[in-house]
Amino acid sequence: MLLKVHKHFAIATAALAIALSCPSARATNIRVAVTPTAANAIADVVSDFILANPTYTVTLISQSDSISNDAIVAGGSGYDLLLAQSALVPVVLKLRYPSLLAGDPFPYAVDTLVLYSTTVDISNGAPLTLAPFAVPDPSTLDPYGLATVEVLRLRYLAASRKGLPILTSDSGSSYASVEYLGTTYGFTGKSQICTAVTGVEEFEPGSFHHEYVFARDYFTPIVLAGVKLANTRDATQETELIDFVNFLAAAGGTTLQQHCYKLPGAATSLALPK
Repeated sequence: MLLKVHKHFAIATAALAIALSCPSARATNIRVAVTPTAANAIADVVSDFILANPTYTVTLISQSDSISNDAIVAGGSGYDLLLAQSALVPVVLKLRYPSLLAGDPFPYAVDTLVLYSTTVDISNGAPLTLAPFAVPDPSTLDPYGLATVEVLRLRYLAASRKGLPILTSDSGSSYASVEYLGTTYGFTGKSQICTAVTGVEEFEPGSFHHEYVFARDYFTPIVLAGVKLANTRDATQETELIDFVNFLAAAGGTTLQQHCYKLPGAATSLALPK
């Protein structure tokens, strides 16, 4: 059963450990570190996975990709799988620390850049005269932030000189800045503001949004990527990990689409951002 949350909680600012399990059996468990931007969607995938596999449990640890990266590199994190907000951390781990991984990075979802507001009609895009706006920090190579710079082009540089960008840690925090902190509008992911449980996209009543088109308005793909990690696992845990990754790419894809993610195609690239 899908447990869909229409309002997102501000989980991007702190690590959150969630143990999702069937009460009848707790024999086999894997630990998954997940980016806060996808934590709600992945929690729903896990719920569906456990309903289909009642002998399994999954522990989700929601924290930033940088914190997950540091824990993995330091050793002893105990994670079995990393589900990141972009290809950056998984690919860099593959290049620099291949012994810490148990497979190659793989895409699991694709998001879309949107401009969002609860007070101003920005359905045609960013106004010619910009107000202070929330944006994931592009200097960290956040894909949503890089895409925003590509959308605004020279206007972003001019806005930066005026101190208009309110830099946030990720797309979830950019959404929260608008939704809860009174920022006029902000650039975020479609997954943060949209639900499609019935197959029809729905947005918060009274809100405004503008959806940008990849390869027309921006050129940095917003591809969420995962990678299996080297960890001490017994045979049943290894089987569970394989089953979960397969579920994520199959039945779990329907759940991700209900959070308004797109599914990666065969040609989806995991190249590092330029």
